[in-house]
Amino acid sequence: MKFNATVFVGAITMALLASVAEATPQFARKYRVDCSACHSAPPKLTQPGEDFRARGYRFDDLAPLPSHPTAPVAVWNTYDVEYRDAQRLTKAFPSRIEIITGGTIGQRVSYFAELRALSQSIGAGNRLLNRSGRFEDLFATVGLDRRGSVTLTMGQFRTLNQVDVSLRIGLSEPLALSAGIPDARPASTPRLTSLRGFSPSARQPAVRVMYHRLGGTHAADGWYSALTLPLVGELTIPLTEAASFEFEARPKGIFGESYLRRGMTSIGGHFFAGNRRGLGNAVLSTEIGARWAVLAAAGFDRTRGLTQGRFSVGGEFHADPITLGARVDHRTRQRRDPVVLAYANAHLPFGPARFRQAFRVQFEQTIQRKNMRSGVALSHVF
Repeated sequence: MKFNATVFVGAITMALLASVAEATPQFARKYRVDCSACHSAPPKLTQPGEDFRARGYRFDDLAPLPSHPTAPVAVWNTYDVEYRDAQRLTKAFPSRIEIITGGTIGQRVSYFAELRALSQSIGAGNRLLNRSGRFEDLFATVGLDRRGSVTLTMGQFRTLNQVDVSLRIGLSEPLALSAGIPDARPASTPRLTSLRGFSPSARQPAVRVMYHRLGGTHAADGWYSALTLPLVGELTIPLTEAASFEFEARPKGIFGESYLRRGMTSIGGHFFAGNRRGLGNAVLSTEIGARWAVLAAAGFDRTRGLTQGRFSVGGEFHADPITLGARVDHRTRQRRDPVVLAYANAHLPFGPARFRQAFRVQFEQTIQRKNMRSGVALSHVF
């Protein structure tokens, strides 16, 4: 019998609603803290949030917060409205239902999983592409020494660690970090051919070894150096053909990254080298005072004998509960003008402290000749 994705998603959602209705996301419920303990404008992290993640989803080991029993999941529901000027297209649709869990096992193991039980976007022919059942993240990290300075991460995750673009305020990822480069060799199917492509911010099955040389005031401070072996494939619960489970036992290449972090400032770079293709970027991310944040990334990529530059530069202003931002993206040799993006995010928590929930509203305007777009995303997080 063929899977009915809608019925499957509905069953999962109703089961979760029955167990975690009127509850905050997992970690906030567990430690009885508000979202602002780790986020300035969710999902963007504050310094305590960065330290919490650096410790493997643990607060200060010397003075740990008391934990409370809770359902070990959070649910993020989003509804999108998009307008594309060139096609005179307006489309509104439920874009995702994300089921998220994470935590620790003993003193050396942490894990994180994010399943898109519903995942829809506008695809070819302006039709909805249904990729429900794919894992955004599914990985475990193991500390290989007592201090936790050497870790091994296995599963499906983003290769880029310095800037986690999944924590962005806007709707789109910075082009310098997200633009992909194809493999020179086509695969047996179009889907597998696309999965052979590589982007620093893309998720794929991978193995990573990271060294974190501790130093500074905060747990997240210090030098980070990592080598990652990205593999071809996508881990899914196959509900649709567009999200079928795929795995090809061959590496895409090697990805290396090194950066220095002090407080909310990081500076470093990364490279990828594969079969007749490669890329490299220098990256700076910093915050100025409590209100301003800046991101700059610039580099190049090369594939099929063609070398082109890429850059993304942007800034954000935070005034709780609203964050405003703007960014310029460009990739040379594309015969297109640079893209200017203006975006806004509002995070509106509600409910009693013990059972905090939140609404999130995102808006993004793309400004580019023959590519004017407007997008709104409405989310409920619990």
